[in-house]
Amino acid sequence: MIKRIFSSAIISLVFASQANAWDMGTYVENAQAGEGIKTDSTWKKSETQTAKKDLSMQTGFQEDKVKHHSISFTYGILTLSDFAAMHISAFTELFSLGHEKLPVSMYGAYSINYGYKFNEVVETGLIFNYAHPFKKGSFYTIMPKIKLNCNYEGYVNPFVELNAGIIFSDFLPDIFPAFHITFIGIEIGRTFPITLGLLGFGQQGVAYAGLGYRF
Repeated sequence: MIKRIFSSAIISLVFASQANAWDMGTYVENAQAGEGIKTDSTWKKSETQTAKKDLSMQTGFQEDKVKHHSISFTYGILTLSDFAAMHISAFTELFSLGHEKLPVSMYGAYSINYGYKFNEVVETGLIFNYAHPFKKGSFYTIMPKIKLNCNYEGYVNPFVELNAGIIFSDFLPDIFPAFHITFIGIEIGRTFPITLGLLGFGQQGVAYAGLGYRF
């Protein structure tokens, strides 16, 4: 009796194992045909699409972070108009034998600077400058600019800048050319950078300093 039961159990196990093997084979065939689980190619395709989506999101986020516009207010000393006022005053007194004088004030110059950044290096814009070198008159300057940034998105951004435009006054009828070259300039900060013109020559001054805003 025990032998029959044992034999029946063995036969049942054999049939069960054969049935499981048949079911597994059917599942694998269906999986390979794309009806069950994902095949390797389907998995790779999904993974590629996910990577592309992540990359596009990162790129869009970086583009949103870029600030193309900037505006700054600066004050500079020893401007081009200051040097001109000193020479004009000296020559006037010299040729009039001391009978005529043009008092100079040499208060420096105030500048409003707008910039638009095309890429990581090149920036252009417009500068409006006000100076009061003579006690009886002021100078007004408008200069388009070209600026080259070395590290615009960094916390410290060294730069060089060239400006050229026109200057006019409220006591002289003529309009004169004006310019400014910043040989060594530094911006410190990102959203509200401090602007320092450490070495330059022109209507913004030999040296200037101010505060800006990027948006």
